[in-house]
Amino acid sequence: MTGKQPTRSERTARRDADLAALQTHWNEVALPRLKAAVRAEVERRGLTSFMNRTRWQALRDAVVAELPFRPAFQIQNVLGPRETPWRVDGVDWQGTWIDEDLEPLFGIEWIRVVPRYRTRPGALVEGPVEDCTDAFRDLLGGLNIPFREDEAQTFWIYGYAPADPATLTSPPEGAT
Repeated sequence: MTGKQPTRSERTARRDADLAALQTHWNEVALPRLKAAVRAEVERRGLTSFMNRTRWQALRDAVVAELPFRPAFQIQNVLGPRETPWRVDGVDWQGTWIDEDLEPLFGIEWIRVVPRYRTRPGALVEGPVEDCTDAFRDLLGGLNIPFREDEAQTFWIYGYAPADPATLTSPPEGAT
């Protein structure tokens, strides 16, 4: 003979309690361990912090609100495997710029942003290239976010980098 089956409200309450326990474990155990591991790796490699949570959030919010599209990006986390930079000719997708793709913000070593993409009006037909390079550069300047622009007109935004300030320069005053 089996016991009484739980009601829907009992199952919901149990699920909510399980989720709360997972969240508590994340906040009290896993997150502090992850932060400590990032801090240790940053110190081991002699990196300096250039961004904080407020600046990453301001960047994310401005990209979503102010740009004509959300540019594709490649992300390197401090603790992740070393990424090889993409080839950026013919990028045909956009980035999402949502929390789940960027978190944890304290672990971002760098983001490489490609502020253009090739539209595809059909499966086999390539469309024009949409470009927001100037708007993205202005956005970074307006937020006072240090960056490096490379010869491929991609933008490198560093959460952590070697302490050499010459590697990160803002655009000169009046640059367009």
